[in-house]
Amino acid sequence: MQLVGMLLHGGTLIFINALLSFLSSFAFLLSYWIQPPLVPPRSLLCWGVAYLSFAAGFAVLMLPAFTIDAPGLGLLGNLLIDAGAALNLVAIVLYLNRPRTELWVLVPATLLALIEAGYVLSHFENMRVMVGLGCAARGILTVAAAMALWQCADESRRPVARLASAIHGIWALMLLSRIAWWLFNPAAEVTFDPTTAFGLTARLVLTCAITPCFLWMLARQLDAELLRYASRDALTGLVNRRVVWEQGQLRLAQAARQHRALAVLLIDVDHFKKVNDSWGHAAGDAVLAAVARALAGAASAGDLVGRIGGEEFLVLPAHPGTASALAERLRAAVADLHIAVEGGAILRCTISVGHAETQDGSDAWQRLVNEADRALYAAKQAGRNRVVSVATTASRGTDGTTAVALA
Repeated sequence: MQLVGMLLHGGTLIFINALLSFLSSFAFLLSYWIQPPLVPPRSLLCWGVAYLSFAAGFAVLMLPAFTIDAPGLGLLGNLLIDAGAALNLVAIVLYLNRPRTELWVLVPATLLALIEAGYVLSHFENMRVMVGLGCAARGILTVAAAMALWQCADESRRPVARLASAIHGIWALMLLSRIAWWLFNPAAEVTFDPTTAFGLTARLVLTCAITPCFLWMLARQLDAELLRYASRDALTGLVNRRVVWEQGQLRLAQAARQHRALAVLLIDVDHFKKVNDSWGHAAGDAVLAAVARALAGAASAGDLVGRIGGEEFLVLPAHPGTASALAERLRAAVADLHIAVEGGAILRCTISVGHAETQDGSDAWQRLVNEADRALYAAKQAGRNRVVSVATTASRGTDGTTAVALA
């Protein structure tokens, strides 16, 4: 630590830290002003104020270099930096939507800062006390921030969040090493801190690494959301037609290479136009959303369920051998629905399912979909609320009638 102090000038390090903290604050406050979608604005505001507090703290510590000196300046600067660390933790908890109970560490950190302030104001700026208590308070906050980042639940942000967590962990170790230096040097002069340059250098590296990480997390979150908009149906949350077609063609090509079967289930909500005409489009949207949830809930792991337009859905079963059973399970799940709409009415609906299957993957994707569409048409002609398959000779509906199978 003393070697770092000999190589690097403390005043220069304080100035660079202040400048970088100010630029980081500007970046976060600009993001807050823009208010990107899905990002809690209070988290951006907290980050902006946190780095502004860091910048103000370092600026106060620079004042003696301009012959501006007053009792307690060092304490004020350190307390502002402590406040920045506290606000950084609050910002992380808000941004990651972590439980607010994780902010309990603010209590011991505040107590340590108050003890430090009380000692300095009643005695003098004892570096052993200030470094020990100040680094302990910041260390508690930094470890809490690292833990919150490590537990990021969002897959798109998790890699960057864990990188930021590791950097916070390194920073906590640097703070601990400063405390350890004072513990193992009991005879050191308490009016001067030889670990200052080391701490400022570590803080400089932290700012240079952490701020880009946070901004990178914001970018990844927005990219993931754009991808979701491009691949998901806005009303139902299921994958959209583009994704279904891409996955269908991909799975068909894989089936052809491996000479195995591929099944397609084409689904249509029965009498859906009557719902819109009788209850309005809001009720129609509620029906589609409920049907989508039922289909997704009844599907198995690996089954792809998508909305391909209007009241039509398409399912790619992961296991073609059980596609008929899956189709019946989907039909039954929708038939059991009770859908509440505006006005207190409860609607019920059914679906018709067309099942087409290629045994060796040799069919073209569009031809396979057309076969499923023909089967779906036959299901509707046979009375709806049933499954018709091109792979069987007949399909029995819930009312006991038989739907003629397709050749």
